[in-house]
Amino acid sequence: MNEFPMMFPYSQAEFWERMTTVVEKVVEAKLCAQKSPTHTDHLPDKALLKASEVCTIFQVSKPTLYGWMKQDKLKSFKIRSRRYFSRADIEAVINQNNSHQPS
Repeated sequence: MNEFPMMFPYSQAEFWERMTTVVEKVVEAKLCAQKSPTHTDHLPDKALLKASEVCTIFQVSKPTLYGWMKQDKLKSFKIRSRRYFSRADIEAVINQNNSHQPS
């Protein structure tokens, strides 16, 4: 590299070494975040979720969802004629399934 004046209290080599270190740390942090994301980040920020939203989250059909309810895999609440699911319960199911999967 050609030497050129810089406005930093470091030599050019030391500056690039420090920049490389910073970039490596940021890339490593991003890769770690991708490997172990919070699996509930994609959930809507509502306390109660509709059946259609839960189907979208788990990528299953409504009959599968209702089958899970009959098997007591998921709890639901009936308000008038609609079924709702607690976000906390959905998070618990997701986290439970993720903790049982091998890394």
